[in-house]
Amino acid sequence: MSTRTGGLTVVQVTYGDRVTRKSVVFHGFADSGETDADQPMDYSFWIARGDDATILVDTGYDIAGHDWLGEISRTPPPEGLSLLGIDPAAVTMVIATHFHYDHIGYVHLFPNATVVAAQAEFDHWTDKYEQNGLVGEFVAVDDLRAILAARDEGRLRLVSGGTEVHPGVTVHPVGGHCPGQLVVEVDSTSGPLILASDAIHLGEQLEKGWAFFAHTDLDEMIRALAFVKERAAAIGARVIPGHDPRIARDNPAVEGPAAAIATVLG
Repeated sequence: MSTRTGGLTVVQVTYGDRVTRKSVVFHGFADSGETDADQPMDYSFWIARGDDATILVDTGYDIAGHDWLGEISRTPPPEGLSLLGIDPAAVTMVIATHFHYDHIGYVHLFPNATVVAAQAEFDHWTDKYEQNGLVGEFVAVDDLRAILAARDEGRLRLVSGGTEVHPGVTVHPVGGHCPGQLVVEVDSTSGPLILASDAIHLGEQLEKGWAFFAHTDLDEMIRALAFVKERAAAIGARVIPGHDPRIARDNPAVEGPAAAIATVLG
């Protein structure tokens, strides 16, 4: 792998997986003319590290303790961090791309981290929380309380537009999947990466323009997909979909005890 100085090292940590169907996860699949098939999905979070920072993009969740959609736990996130030699107390920033259960389930584990999220995401879900309106949503009350605790401790940073939150790390609110869905642009050691999170769950969405079934605004989700494609072309970035098993399969494993779960992206 070619590297260059000045960038952050980026790894993907896969902590679980599940198998669903293409007809379940892709909006409008029945009209695509394609044959239905199993759709594997990985559950991951990402780590960007430099000399002065350890940044998590999402945190995963406790599958064994809070099964939502039949995911299978492989290596719980705290164990994955331990295998990588990362002390949660040393994590400097957590970027919460959105507030769904599988992306902020361990925010409470990082007491010294600045938590970055979109203002629109915070406003939408805290309003629902205050009105007891989370029933049927993919958002857990305890996770929102961890976000509120970060706010009360002065560690919550809310953004409303494209913002560089750390040198070489820029977040872009795109919405669609959730009102404040973020994508994260990272200047990595191997070049620009766009960690799409759930703006693009699976690579087929990039290839075929398919929307995901879960969205708060379908038109906004389609615009988000277009934004990621255009931005990637403009800066020469690789796009990393949020749940695509091909990422772990097609990129090298880290060296050491975390090799089975951590993939080098940059």
